[in-house]
Amino acid sequence: MNLSVLKIIDLKKDDFFVPQYVELRNHYVDLLLTDSVTVDETKAWLVKANIEVRCFVDNHVLVGVVILYLDKEGEVAFFVKKRNRGLGSQLLKVIEDVAKEKRLNSLWAWVTSSNLAAQKTFAKNGYLLEGETERRFRNKIFRGFVFRKKV
Repeated sequence: MNLSVLKIIDLKKDDFFVPQYVELRNHYVDLLLTDSVTVDETKAWLVKANIEVRCFVDNHVLVGVVILYLDKEGEVAFFVKKRNRGLGSQLLKVIEDVAKEKRLNSLWAWVTSSNLAAQKTFAKNGYLLEGETERRFRNKIFRGFVFRKKV
């Protein structure tokens, strides 16, 4: 996959890729600590939520997603079709530009302690480890790390 030929789309403006988004997102529900969603739920979320969603598309195939939660003080999350190809780093650069346009001062992410790939990606891209915290999901406690970066 050649990163220089990837197309960046705004999922809120181009819902053609919503089914692929849903499939990819639902693949990562355990790492995202979330429930599976449907295409209809996602379309409604895109209209209502105070978010920005950017995707990388390679030849009509969605290969990566980054979400900026504007109502969660700049929280970000990303997920990719194939790991260890530099997509996460590129997605973070894209959403950092969006954050600057939205006049945010910083971005942050909560990453499960088991998600070493995401931890490395955030650290490699200038996000500083703030500490370890816990989140509760489905009556279980998950340990994770908070990363933050000034933009």
